[in-house]
Amino acid sequence: MPEPKLNREDYIQGQSGGSWLHDLEGHLGELRYRLIISAAALGLACLVTFNYSEALIRFLQALAPTGSSFIQLKPGEVFLCSLKISVSAAIVIALPVILWQIRGFIKPGLSETEARAILPLFWLSPFFFYLGIVFAYYLVLPPLLAFLFGFNSGIVESRYGLEHYLDLASSMLIICGVVFQLPVIMLILGLLNLVTSRALLALWRHVILIAFIAAAVLTPTPDPLTMSIVAGALLGLYFTTAGILRVFGK
Repeated sequence: MPEPKLNREDYIQGQSGGSWLHDLEGHLGELRYRLIISAAALGLACLVTFNYSEALIRFLQALAPTGSSFIQLKPGEVFLCSLKISVSAAIVIALPVILWQIRGFIKPGLSETEARAILPLFWLSPFFFYLGIVFAYYLVLPPLLAFLFGFNSGIVESRYGLEHYLDLASSMLIICGVVFQLPVIMLILGLLNLVTSRALLALWRHVILIAFIAAAVLTPTPDPLTMSIVAGALLGLYFTTAGILRVFGK
């Protein structure tokens, strides 16, 4: 006999006795349901990405300067790297599903005005996250790795641990994806009338200073080129978003 399908309303009401919209049990049931969907999406994505873990590792190795060689420094390091890169890639793939579940969870608690302002921006968040990853892959990591691999390279013979390299490359991709959420945050604050474009633009001196400080913290090298690229991206995102808010009269 086939098992009944999981229905969102039935599941939540079963957890809360039918009062899920008005009491704590209902909210916990809703949260549990959203977490199950998110975990299922992430688990399915992990199964897919693990099958392509070798291709993902080679995809990141391609960024290293020509002639770079990688070694396994401890038993099982390649397997561990495959797991870590698979989970990172799965998070990237499952992000739209996870954000959609977050959207569904917070929607009942928003006023009509807040819902109109905030909820459409959930579609922009994955776009800017992926844009940040592309930006890091093509514009941030190549000069960063060239600096790290090439600095005083004639002094020693260089061979690189695979795990350390992949941790550096994947962390920079994720960091840039998160940094590129700046426009989404600014748009939400602006549409909720918590900030204005005039106030944002008036802070331009402080913004430039903070952008370069943030870039220096986010990039693991004193390389001025990489730091300038990241700072330039932050400033471009900030002032473009402020300009959009100004066009809409915010």
